[in-house]
Amino acid sequence: MTQQAADALLEGLNPAQREAVEHIDGPLLIIAGPGSGKTRVITHRIAYLVKQVGMRPGRIASVTFTNRAAKEMRSRLERLMGEQAKYLTAGTFHALCAMILRRDGEAIGLPGDFVIMDDDDQIALIKQAMELAEVDPKRFPPRTVRGAISSAKSQLLGPEGFAAGSSNYYDEIVQRVFTRYEGLMARSHGVDFDDLLAKTVELFWRAPGVRS
Repeated sequence: MTQQAADALLEGLNPAQREAVEHIDGPLLIIAGPGSGKTRVITHRIAYLVKQVGMRPGRIASVTFTNRAAKEMRSRLERLMGEQAKYLTAGTFHALCAMILRRDGEAIGLPGDFVIMDDDDQIALIKQAMELAEVDPKRFPPRTVRGAISSAKSQLLGPEGFAAGSSNYYDEIVQRVFTRYEGLMARSHGVDFDDLLAKTVELFWRAPGVRS
């Protein structure tokens, strides 16, 4: 890439943005508010790494929180990089984790054809789990119980880990449902949205080769 082309890539960036785009040695934390050009900086930095530094696009992963943001990011990258953009990994955290688990989840016993349960599927399984655990859904609303299970999973806790920290009767109820819920999920080869993140962490812990 010529210096003229590099300058064209950096054109329109303010000094702080340009500094972030050109940083290539070690980690970089950018603290920025709404409308300050975060996506612009990230996409230009990726293009800079590929076009100026010579990094292969297949070695770059760009993740964000929402499908809308991911779509916008990929659209900008395609404008900046053309055909090279298709070799990038760019999407939401959940999409990235799903891709990793589809490819390498067998290492932790997760089949590649697993089903991702949506909100309705999860509530249906919670209700089944409550019935198996003999828990009254009128006293303990299924969505509330699902929320408690989701919170536990976000802390990387399974039923046993959750039980170890239980301190009251409600926690005991949640743990009983949690255990049945996980059993039903496994039998249906399913994962919920929290599992996509938690099981990817588990995969990286248990399979150093995959992590590498």
